[in-house]
Parts: sequence; C-alpha cells; structure tokens
Amino acid sequence: MRFFVFSTLLLLSSLSFAGSYSDIPDTFFEKLNSENPENAIEFLYETNQWASKNEDQVTNLKAQVKNLNALVGKYLFHELISEKKVGSRYVHLIYLVGYERQPLRFEIKVYKTGKKWRFQGISFDAELTNDIENQANMNLLK
Repeated sequence: MRFFVFSTLLLLSSLSFAGSYSDIPDTFFEKLNSENPENAIEFLYETNQWASKNEDQVTNLKAQVKNLNALVGKYLFHELISEKKVGSRYVHLIYLVGYERQPLRFEIKVYKTGKKWRFQGISFDAELTNDIENQANMNLLK
C-alpha cells in the first residue's frame, strides 16, 4: 500500500538559531517523538510569519503528523542520511525516520541569514524504500 503524506515548503522563516543548523531538526524530532507530535509542526509554523498565515495548510499538516502513529505505528528513531550544503548558508537535510510499520523520509531545509540559521521548509513521504529499490535496480544495469 502506498502512503503519501502532504508536503509543504515554508518560506522566509523568522525562526533563528545562532548555533548549529542541526538545532532546528533536533528540536523538530524531539517534539515529533512526544505525546502530541503535532507540536512539531506548531514549532515550525509559529516561527514563520509567512507560512502561519495559511491556517488551512497548518491545520492539514498538523492532522497528518498527528495521524502518523495510527498509520505507521510508533515513532522509533531518526537518522540523517543525506546532507547537501549549498555554499555556507543553505542546507538540505534528508532523514530516515523509523516507525514500527515502515520508514518515512523527512526533508528539512535550513537557511542562514546573517549569523543565525532559520527553518526554510519541510516535506515528508513514504517513498524512500521505493527510491532505494529503484536505485539498486539502476546499479544492476551498470
């Protein structure tokens, strides 16, 4: 069964972290692994004056995150599997996020303005295993 989770891009976040950009996903995953996983989305949207204006989008994404445990089981872990830096001010992070039923892929983007890192966007889906299988099959043809 294919499972697709809503994907969203958040622009021009006002959330700032003076430390490492990893503080942003670390806080997100800490909140995702709580009694109220929708707080992880609140954490992101509350800090983004542009994205938070779209209340329907916020509500929809929070509902999807809240229902993840019912769909794929309990959250187990997250592991960084790809990190693409573009210059010194933009980073695209891809995480393998383990649930009891299956892994999901979460992509988090961060952007540095001045001396502070800001959350830039997030997407998540269940296509990671399909992508890995396709890549493995492509390697057979080489």
